[in-house]
Amino acid sequence: MVLPEEGNLTKSEQLENILKDIELIGGIQASSIVSKDGLMMVSDCTGNVDAKLIGAMVAMLIRSANHVVEELKKGGVEYLLLHTELGDILIMNVCSSAILCVITDKYENVGLTIVGMKKASVYIKNILGE
Repeated sequence: MVLPEEGNLTKSEQLENILKDIELIGGIQASSIVSKDGLMMVSDCTGNVDAKLIGAMVAMLIRSANHVVEELKKGGVEYLLLHTELGDILIMNVCSSAILCVITDKYENVGLTIVGMKKASVYIKNILGE
């Protein structure tokens, strides 16, 4: 993963560069960075994907998962993996203000995707000042 150039780029542009870098993993259909309240910060969603709706649902899923792990006293949620017949949806807690979501093809290497998302999370935290 390449650290986004910070020169004259806005935070939004820097975050968009991170999503472009995630796509280099291969097998990525869509990716987004969502605020904890469900508002889309940046996305690279193509086709018939409603990015705003995805953002709201991703935030709801991570909140629900947090409630479950708190109840079970299992610490905090690192990421959620939704394994479907047609691919995976990975949702990762990045920091107190952001969530990273990646939608993959059916045969994408989940481990490689998670490693890429963890690296991206470090850059996202830096850009957001957390």
